[in-house]
Amino acid sequence: MLYHLPKKHFEQLAAFTHIKCGLIIGGEAFKHQVATLRKNPEVLIATPGRLVEHVERGTPDFNDLEILVLDEADRMLDMGFAIAMYTIGESCNKQRQNLLFSATLNHKELGRIKETFKDPELIEVNSHRQQHEKITQQLILADDKKHKETLVSALLEEEKAHKVFIFCKTRQQCEQLSHVLRYKKFKANCIHGEIPQSERKQIMNQFRQGAGNILVATDLAARGLDIHDVDLVINFSIAQSGDDHVHRIGRTGRAGKEGKAITLIDSNEWNQMSSIERYLKIRFERRTVKGLKAKYTGPKVVKKSGKAAGTKKKKNNQSTTNTKKNKKNQSNTRKTRHSNTNKAQTGSGDGFDVLRKK
Repeated sequence: MLYHLPKKHFEQLAAFTHIKCGLIIGGEAFKHQVATLRKNPEVLIATPGRLVEHVERGTPDFNDLEILVLDEADRMLDMGFAIAMYTIGESCNKQRQNLLFSATLNHKELGRIKETFKDPELIEVNSHRQQHEKITQQLILADDKKHKETLVSALLEEEKAHKVFIFCKTRQQCEQLSHVLRYKKFKANCIHGEIPQSERKQIMNQFRQGAGNILVATDLAARGLDIHDVDLVINFSIAQSGDDHVHRIGRTGRAGKEGKAITLIDSNEWNQMSSIERYLKIRFERRTVKGLKAKYTGPKVVKKSGKAAGTKKKKNNQSTTNTKKNKKNQSNTRKTRHSNTNKAQTGSGDGFDVLRKK
């Protein structure tokens, strides 16, 4: 996630007040951050990992902290920051107010965290199943990765979108697709967790300013980014869950504007797509691209849930016979070992039984 943007927004809001803001994130010098903490700003924006490092060094003093905000709390838990969140909480004033923000708060670990709060209250604004009414969600069937790459190029030409997010499952997919698009003369960049913070910042600035209008990303960019006027979201690979899908498509259709999200599905992703449809209680609009219709047309048999119905495997009589023989041989071997062990235990007891056998 990029944290310079919220700091910039905060400074704009607090421009005519005495309230100051500090930023503590990884990839930047410790000495400058220590100086920031010593100034004791009224608001501190931080990444969990780097803040824990400061806590362990004893740099910050949070005894007078009044409000602790965990933004995208469930995502931080998914990324393995549960211990970090507890460590930060333990270092803060016990009388503080805790606030958890997210478009989805269904993570199992959140129950444990909320149990530590005193009389917690839940405020829900627009259920995530209903908040994307202005986003047209479409589905295109694909045969394989190569077919998907061709479909993406065709969709970019067809849609003529000003700003486009393309989501991939892995860093390798992300980099490869961005290379393919640049080869085809599209202004594309990629962003993922292993790109240095300074480089990510530069890429995002280019995207905002229109220098590169296509951003290929992993789920790193699905949350925590507020970018205006994104016309189109393409899911090159299906999201891992319904909540992740919600965050992905939420990059478009913001502030009451209309948007479009297109998900590319191959035979291996049908069931996951069906689960997302069922979770969100929607049906994606089916779409094809002229001249690029997939050979894959969906599963032959579909269950009531929408998932593909599997075929029962026929039992192979020969295989079953061999399995029974193997089990019988294993049983006889164990009996022989057990018999030998008993004979050894009932020997003369003088320690020379093994030598006598030889």
